[in-house]
Amino acid sequence: MRKSFLVAATAALVFGVTGVAHAQNPAPTVDVSASFSPSKAGTKSKPKNEKLTLTIKNSEESKTTASKLEVTLPSTVKLSTKGLTQCTETDAEIIETLGQVCNSAKAGSGSANAVILANGTKVVFKVTPFVGKNEMLFLLTSEQVENKYVVHGKISGKKMTITIGPDVQQPVAGLYTALIDIKTTLSKKKGSNYLFSSNGCKSRKHKVDVKVTYVPNPTPPGATTASDSTDASCS
Repeated sequence: MRKSFLVAATAALVFGVTGVAHAQNPAPTVDVSASFSPSKAGTKSKPKNEKLTLTIKNSEESKTTASKLEVTLPSTVKLSTKGLTQCTETDAEIIETLGQVCNSAKAGSGSANAVILANGTKVVFKVTPFVGKNEMLFLLTSEQVENKYVVHGKISGKKMTITIGPDVQQPVAGLYTALIDIKTTLSKKKGSNYLFSSNGCKSRKHKVDVKVTYVPNPTPPGATTASDSTDASCS
């Protein structure tokens, strides 16, 4: 871990920054945008492979620490890991090899931005997604934080639930991160098996819903969840 980060983090702990009383921050809001490529959808008899680009922006002024992201797709888009090359390695093995052990299961790219609440340090994560068994695995690496993390996105029907564990919430014990934004592009195919596939297009749009759940960090949010929906154009 970088020395400057350690010094700032240690100083925050020594002077009790996280224990100082704060006025309640504004309730969090979420702004979501999504697109599928190609925009021309497939049909039920001939589904089409799709690439999803998803951006989730969390209101920075709310200073909220996320614990869970739920992404729900419309009936016109299928999400499945069946038939795809899957990463079955442990989180430790993925971290140790920086994802190389699961390179054949890589399914796109992404990034995430956060801030350490106690000292304002910005943390930029590189996000590398891999296909797992009925889940997505997201490897998080950063130049600001020595530790690497694997975040799991469980898939059930039309929903993917991404759990952000305490180690990501607090890269240094007692120092919470506040989510700013996440952007990822996901796509994978093997033969006629697709991670995302379209089988129709209702009202010229694919509706994507996102719900974010927060933890009570030292500056508790004005609400414990925030949601947003977006329409990805299709034809």
